Amino acid sequence: MKRIAVLTLLVALTAGWSKPIEAQDPAVSKSDRQADKSAQKQQKALYQYQKKQEKAQEKAQRKADKQQQKAAKKYEKEQRKLLKNANLPVKHTS
Repeated sequence: MKRIAVLTLLVALTAGWSKPIEAQDPAVSKSDRQADKSAQKQQKALYQYQKKQEKAQEKAQRKADKQQQKAAKKYEKEQRKLLKNANLPVKHTS
């Protein structure tokens, strides 16, 4: 029974010591962190750029819609005016 306990304790300690040795290489882990941070920064910048582009496109679409609506109103007004003038009797100057 004591042998099993000692053996498991020994295995646990060996596994515990081997992990920090791998993690102690600061050059690799530091460069990995910097690469991850850089990738996150780039992803965020791309997301913000896409968001700005989408917003600008929506604004341009609203402007185009407004101009179209204005042109349609102007056309309808002109048609009403022509119809009104067509229905009026023509004045004869004799």
